[in-house]
Amino acid sequence: MNRRDIFGLAAGAAALPMLGSAAQARPLDQILSTKRLRAGINPTLPPMGLFNERNQIDGFDADIAREIARRMNVELEIVQVGSPDRIPFLQSDRIDIVLGSITRTIERALVIDYTVPLHTQSMVVLTKQSGTAVPINTPADLNNRAVRLVQVRGTVGVPWIQANAAQAQVTLLDNYPDCFRALAQGRADAMVDVAESIVIPMRNFPVQWKILDQVLASFWVGIGVQKGNYALRDVLNVILFELHRTGFVNTTWQKYFGVPMTTPIPFNPMF
Repeated sequence: MNRRDIFGLAAGAAALPMLGSAAQARPLDQILSTKRLRAGINPTLPPMGLFNERNQIDGFDADIAREIARRMNVELEIVQVGSPDRIPFLQSDRIDIVLGSITRTIERALVIDYTVPLHTQSMVVLTKQSGTAVPINTPADLNNRAVRLVQVRGTVGVPWIQANAAQAQVTLLDNYPDCFRALAQGRADAMVDVAESIVIPMRNFPVQWKILDQVLASFWVGIGVQKGNYALRDVLNVILFELHRTGFVNTTWQKYFGVPMTTPIPFNPMF
């Protein structure tokens, strides 16, 4: 899904920016008076963000952002961001909110504020139906000298492998297409990553894939706002509660993923 610090706690983590001072965020009343909400979305994370046939940014995040803007009675401006620059964009007041699988971590919470969770991410094992060095039916099967694992450099699977499958052979690559290609060509047997990162891209490779049923870990993904922008955050929390209560989030999720969220968001009116 994204480039992350090798010891990061969640998918989608890029090295945190070290900015001396952040530009002042637009307060809620300014967003309402200008009738414009700027949302940072990464279009390279399908189906969270993608370019549609009109070369416009679309996807799950865009649908959520559009509904938030509609309920705030403002216009939505989508700003393209990438994994490394989404937090700097927020801190420099180039965007008001940021989506794009911005997993909730302690490191990020030190520099930005989060809403309540929008969705979850679930770490799983991806392998093939056949053709692996040894049968892989449970996560414990990965801890074998004969198993060849492939991972995107710095992703959440790396520390999990270090802790749980240290005997496996591990090859680190720079992007997901290269990892899927290695698996498809038989140069690797499995990878450990977030299901939401792999469920769509793996369909581009003609392989009989298998995702193990066990969820290794679940992560919480909220919407990011600039540190201290509490008025905007509080309104977003109320809107997200309504989007969960009315089923809008789950319906939109199934629209893009074709399956329910692996780890559902608990219905909780308190925040």
